[in-house]
Amino acid sequence: MTEPATKPAPAAEQAVPDLTTPDLTTPSQAGRDRAAPERTAPNRAAPERAALDIQGARFTYGRRTVIAGLDLTVEAGTVVGLLGPNGSGKSTLIRGVCRIHRPKAGTFRLGDTDLHRLSPRDLAYVPQGSPGVFSLAVTEAAMLGRTPHSRLRPSPEDERRVHEAIDLLGLAALAQEPTVLPLDEPTSALDLRHQIEPLRLVHTLAEQRDLRVLMAIHDLNLAAHFCHQVALLHEGRIVTSGTPADVYAADLIETVYGLPVDVDLRDGTPEVRAALPIPGRRR
Repeated sequence: MTEPATKPAPAAEQAVPDLTTPDLTTPSQAGRDRAAPERTAPNRAAPERAALDIQGARFTYGRRTVIAGLDLTVEAGTVVGLLGPNGSGKSTLIRGVCRIHRPKAGTFRLGDTDLHRLSPRDLAYVPQGSPGVFSLAVTEAAMLGRTPHSRLRPSPEDERRVHEAIDLLGLAALAQEPTVLPLDEPTSALDLRHQIEPLRLVHTLAEQRDLRVLMAIHDLNLAAHFCHQVALLHEGRIVTSGTPADVYAADLIETVYGLPVDVDLRDGTPEVRAALPIPGRRR
């Protein structure tokens, strides 16, 4: 049964705009009417402390349904990790939140406001492989995230915000001061050391700035450390969601990934390892 992510009690986004990714669908007019906001609707300010609420999301590629009737909630101040094997719908959902892939059906809301009617500054996007997308200096690339604020020429305040974002995270998305930060496998091209620090900072900044972070991530152990909540996807549906400690059951992970695993708790955090026999060693 699909369940929305549970809502934890709140504690005390590098995106260079993706200018090249096309809309991957050609939905019927009926699909557009159900899913798309009115083009004439004005941009609105993001409601404070409101949750990102996704209800009944359905996405297709041609005739193939990749996400069917998905419900998910991301509270302010939390990082929700999307887990699952390749093709389970993680990146599709991220692109749907970012308006890159138009849903066939479903609603995306921040409080009572349609997510896609918010000001562009409220929604930042970090796609896969972002660090190598542009051959710009880091500051120049990050400054692009301030475009919705500065429009023409960066002000001293723009420069201050950009340098703060670079110092804290090295990601341009945070210079945009978003309220929703979708991350599509942001550490996929990084070595272990450079995976840890960005995720640590994303977790901290989500709490400090009330960000709603939705992150597709492959590494279950990193997700267990840096995500407040996780949602386990399989064939376009959420199998279960909750805290990593609640979700990480060995039999469930084996069913979803098709691989036997062992799950141990270390200081209350689950740790997953493949339960494969090693020649000459007993399990």
